[in-house]
Amino acid sequence: MARHMVGDGQDVYRVVVVRNATKWDDEARRHVETDDTVTEYYGPYNTIGAARGQRTSLGFVDYTDPETGEDVRLMRRGVVSCGIQEAHTTWSDVQ
Repeated sequence: MARHMVGDGQDVYRVVVVRNATKWDDEARRHVETDDTVTEYYGPYNTIGAARGQRTSLGFVDYTDPETGEDVRLMRRGVVSCGIQEAHTTWSDVQ
């Protein structure tokens, strides 16, 4: 299956999520967080808007506080940071 990417000299974007690493704890019968982190990369995306949408769904939880009625954005559990990186494409012949 072909995937449409960008042409020469255009920008592409990817989402970078840093999470707390986890390990299985037999005694607790669940995953527990460790002191290490894991970096995950998602993309590339052709537009900054697509990358922002993925960053929102991967890194944040949006909800309305029932007491105040305010919209609140919090980092998802285990997410240390969530950002977007940009690259500029350069195409060259393969030998």
